[in-house]
Amino acid sequence: MATMAEFIQQSEINDGIRFSWNAWPVSRLESAQCVVPIGCLYTLFKERYDFPPINYDPVFCTRCRGILNPYCPFDLRTRTWACCLCNTRNNFPPQYAGMTEQKLPAELMAQFTTLEYTIPKVQPVPPIFIFVIDTCIEEPDFTQLKESIQLSLSFLPSYAFVGLITFGKMVHIHELEAGPISRSWVFKGTKDYTGNQIQLMLSVGRSSVITSGQPAVFNSNPPPGSKGVYGSENNNSLNNKWLSYHTTDFIQPWKDGCCITD
Repeated sequence: MATMAEFIQQSEINDGIRFSWNAWPVSRLESAQCVVPIGCLYTLFKERYDFPPINYDPVFCTRCRGILNPYCPFDLRTRTWACCLCNTRNNFPPQYAGMTEQKLPAELMAQFTTLEYTIPKVQPVPPIFIFVIDTCIEEPDFTQLKESIQLSLSFLPSYAFVGLITFGKMVHIHELEAGPISRSWVFKGTKDYTGNQIQLMLSVGRSSVITSGQPAVFNSNPPPGSKGVYGSENNNSLNNKWLSYHTTDFIQPWKDGCCITD
């Protein structure tokens, strides 16, 4: 029988993910006592050939919106399943009525801890990649980091958005389309900010992606002269922060040695 360490190592190889903790807190108290925040490192665009994308909607938890997966206990007799994140009991949708022990959906099979869903009815939204960089590192490491970022940009889709956040004593959220003069939003590292405060300072949120009562969508064939990015031409607030990486030289200030340090 494989040890816990071997199981975790094999899971990381299969799914391309590594968590800061091997166990999930089951209460608010346990979560508050975590010395290291719960997070993960995820390998983007990891190729898997053992299972094709699934052409139906994922099943969500009614409370926390967690998705049905092999770690969720389920009861075929009552047609219910328990969310492994919040322990909420949920009913299976009607299309799962014919499910048996011998005929389980892919999301309940132990070998499919990672699945890709193809959802035709949902408007495609461009992926957003945020580079969060610690500036308190030695110069050789910093040079290597810049080279790695430049290389990673070449692997991103042409329609992807990128953002840049650097942190040391201060946290800088950079505006990548500010022109020849560098511009960023600066937050004190010693001060706590709420999500609403940050949204207000950056002028982002629900109002920045909705115009005329309609949700903004990605236009893969933009008219001449437009940016072809998420939202409408009035959505300048969002465009100034998340933009297609090929519309500007994302890394140019770093090449010129103008990176902000603390």
